[in-house]
Amino acid sequence: ADQRKTAMAVAQLRITKANTAVVAANKAVATPPDDYEPLSVQTAKTSTGRRTALASMLIHRNNPLTARVAVNHIWLRHFHVPLVETVFDFGRNGKPPTHPRILDYLAVELMESGWDMKHIHRLIVKSAAYQRGSQDDAGNSQIDPDNVWLWRMNTGRMEAEVIRDSLLYIADDLDVSAGGRSLGNAEALTTNRRSLYYETYPEAGGANPLGELFDAPNPFECYRRTSTIVPQQALALNNSDFVHQVSQKAVRRVEALLDPDSDKLSDRHFVETAFLAVLSRSPSVEESTKCEEFLSSYGDKARAGLIRVLINHSDFVSIQ
Repeated sequence: ADQRKTAMAVAQLRITKANTAVVAANKAVATPPDDYEPLSVQTAKTSTGRRTALASMLIHRNNPLTARVAVNHIWLRHFHVPLVETVFDFGRNGKPPTHPRILDYLAVELMESGWDMKHIHRLIVKSAAYQRGSQDDAGNSQIDPDNVWLWRMNTGRMEAEVIRDSLLYIADDLDVSAGGRSLGNAEALTTNRRSLYYETYPEAGGANPLGELFDAPNPFECYRRTSTIVPQQALALNNSDFVHQVSQKAVRRVEALLDPDSDKLSDRHFVETAFLAVLSRSPSVEESTKCEEFLSSYGDKARAGLIRVLINHSDFVSIQ
């Protein structure tokens, strides 16, 4: 019993001391100190050189890792498949490059050109591998079904920003001016600047409905953007208010390109010009026939409907 009383007394004493400390702390917080002097912004007169040393180490010729990582990302954007599958891990746990000689060649070119990214882009887009078509070939498919050896171009869907800019472009509504302030991404469907100038962030206002459907940039995924296929994408390109506005403006743009004396009332010329404006190619004979039949059957709104059909064509959203 005596031990219990002693323990209770000790505990009570500790509680009292703790309460006293809390009261003192609250008083100190409420009362600003008299001897505190805010520090002004101070910039060192001489640099320590540590950041310069780090940057020099990263781009030194004896450290090709930085150049390899950079060209792997550039290659991924052009061919839709990287040279090193694990773009986030070039270490021992990562996968080996599919074409190590190409990776090293481009890395050396990047360093020797003074880290000129445009030089690497030019090398890639002028290569025979990049300029190949995406058409399938039965013989090559049997030998290399995964196209590891790049006997054809890999197909890929355009990024969300490119889809939006392309829609505005065919409507002759894209603001191509350079420079200026950044805009909130929530404004992307009501303003006409290039997607480059819209901020992207995870909080409210950092994305727009069209961009979210087509896998807009995710600040939490900085290595490789995911690509999904969902039914809502086709619905957005066919039945959204934004696309309806685009299709109506695109009709006026296509009609403006026609010869007003002979072509404006011709469905055949409208179809040919619409294909060139939207898909950057001429229609096949079968496509032209079916489109002309469609235009002759659906009245005044048929031309805007045809534009929406072309927008939903795989050739519009695909890079081949």
